[in-house]
Formats: sequence, structure tokens, C-alpha cells
Amino acid sequence: MQACVDWLLAGPRPQPDDIHNELLQQRTNKTRTLVVAVAASLLIASLSAALTGAPWAYAWVLAEIVLGSTRICLMMKALARAKRDRRAPVNVAPIWAGLASVVLISAGCYQCVASGVMPLILMAGIGLANLVGGIASRNAGTPRYGILLICILTLPFAAATILSPVPFLFIIGLQTPVYTAGMIFLLLENHKILLDLHHSERNNRLMAHHDLLTGLPNRALNQKLFAEMLDGPWPDAASGPSKLTVFCVDLDGFKGVNDRFGHATGDAVLVTVAKRLCASVRDADVVCRIGGDEFVILLPDITDGEAAAVARRIIARVAEPFEFEPAAQVGASIGLASAPRDGVTADELLSAADRAMYEAKRRGKGAFVIHRGAADAATLVPDAAAFLPAPRATALAG
Repeated sequence: MQACVDWLLAGPRPQPDDIHNELLQQRTNKTRTLVVAVAASLLIASLSAALTGAPWAYAWVLAEIVLGSTRICLMMKALARAKRDRRAPVNVAPIWAGLASVVLISAGCYQCVASGVMPLILMAGIGLANLVGGIASRNAGTPRYGILLICILTLPFAAATILSPVPFLFIIGLQTPVYTAGMIFLLLENHKILLDLHHSERNNRLMAHHDLLTGLPNRALNQKLFAEMLDGPWPDAASGPSKLTVFCVDLDGFKGVNDRFGHATGDAVLVTVAKRLCASVRDADVVCRIGGDEFVILLPDITDGEAAAVARRIIARVAEPFEFEPAAQVGASIGLASAPRDGVTADELLSAADRAMYEAKRRGKGAFVIHRGAADAATLVPDAAAFLPAPRATALAG
């Protein structure tokens, strides 16, 4: 059943999860369209009961009241849930309620045609046309589901008019499939327009918050991530994991690579280094590029020992040769600062980590330094040469 729902809510082509969720939210935001649709179907049912007095018409009115109010309640709950968390799973109850409502309306309109009452037949046809237009608009984000609803509404009505003994009514039945096809094409065009809009918004967000070369979060998104990670309760134990540890990573020898091999090679080095940094940290950690050959890594809930192990791994990975240009060699100098020991704000932590990083460069590069409080000098941990690749360590020792 869940696989069936997933297929119905998917578009003609697979989309990234964030865009897929935005398309699903398109249905939730059209609450006024839903209210009008419920009112329109209730009006058709009420007029059917007034004109025919048939038991099926009164049953239709009662079912419309119950199902319509249920749909509105479900949609309001889904809207409130989406406002709280746009990444929350889609509630399938409104989907099934909408499908049940369309089946009910289709059956009622079929009975309107079968009654032979001409004003009722015309009213049912006009009501279906209005409902189909609303479906084409409201379900632009979920075209398969919308197409299913349109077909359920119109095709039984077309069959009823073709089979009706009322003279010339079959003409309406012959035209209905053409109208149905036109509304389906309109729905698909609306879907394409909506999809292009969401892709444009997504690209604008990526350009605003991500580095175009490496795809990593940039300085702007870095500040937002800082705020999110520093929010919430702080650890009580001084010896436990820190609330947040910040790495300031600067590449050693990158300028020489740019000067010797050109900017194209330099860009390739930055892209490869970004991948190596991401592969060296935990899933919960975030790697950002804040400009040039400078990177910032945010590591929540980590001890100094664990952070030191990550720093060693980064230094070793960055120093590995590049397949595309083995002669292009870079290293990494890292400064570490932790909250709350070295600060409780983004500026304080970045400043402390930056001072520690420059201390690592001053003492030999290719190492990491843990900042030991704002009032103390940065302390090398434990020796700069211990973290240098073998060829460079030998050169420095010589």
C-alpha cells in the first residue's frame, strides 16, 4: 500500500528529496481550494436531494458532510505539521480521503445522469468541470495523483451520458474525454512550471549558501550552522565532550601549487582536498570552505582526544599525492578550539581556532594545535614534526 502511495505522489521523473517534499507541500498549501471544492460537491448533492427526493441523494448529502469535514480537518492538521517541520513525512490520510471523496462525487454525478432530470444533469456536468479545474491546480506537484482523480471524476460521467436515453445527451459524453485530456495536459504543464520554479529556488539557495567550486557550505551557511550547533543544552561535565569543537584548516604550500601548475590544477586540488576532509570526519560533522584555501570544520559533541584523532587523520589524508598531478603536494595546518572552554559564540571560537592554526604554521606547519583558553598561549600537541609527512619531516630536521 505504501509503495502504491509513493508511486502516486511521485512525478514523471525522480527529483531530489528536498524538491519532492516541496512539491508535496503544494497540495497542503491549497486549503482554500479544498474548502471551495467541498462546498461545491455538497451543493450538487443537496440540489440532487431537492430535485429528486431519492434516498441515494440524501445518502450522498450525508456522506459529503462527513467526508468533507474530515478532509478539511485532516488538511488543517497536515498544514500545521508542515509549518512545524517541512521535512516531516507526508501524512497519507488526506490522500486517501481525497480519493474517497472523488469516488463519491463521481458516483453521485452518475446517478444525476441516470435520473434523467435535465437541470440536474447540466448542474452535475458544470460541477464536475469546476472540480476538475481545481484538481489540475491543486495537484500540480503530484501529477499522477491528479490525473487519477480527473479520470475517476469524468470518465464515469461520460459513460453515463453516452448510455443515457435522453436525446442527444451522448454528444456530451463524446466531448468529455477530449476535455479530460485537455485538463491532463494542463496539469502536466502546471507541474513543469512548478518544477522549474523549485529548481530555480534550489539553485539560488545553493549559490547563496554553498561554495560553487567544492559544493561545501560557505561562510554564510557556516554562521547559520554555528548558531544551530551552539543552540540547546550545554554539557555539565568539564571532562566530557565539548558542546562544539571548531577546526580552522589552512593548506600548506597551496600558493606554490597555483604558481607552478596553474589555477586549473589548484582548483582540482581544492576539490580533492574537500572530498578528503569530508571523508575524514564523522557523519555529524560539517566541513565548510570559507574562502581561498581555508576550511572550517564543525564537530559537535566530541572530546579533545577524539578531535585530535580526527585532526591527525585529516593531516595524513591531505598530504597524500594527487593522482592527476603527483608533483603537486600540499599539507594542512589545523587549529582547534572548543566550546565552552575557548568561547561560547561563533566569533570567539573562530578567533581561538584561527590563533591556534597560525601557531601550528609558526611551529613548522603540517600539524595541529589545540587552543587552551583565551588567556593562555596556544599549546602545540605534542610536537609539530610528529604529524608531518616523512619527506617534509626529514627536510625540517635537516
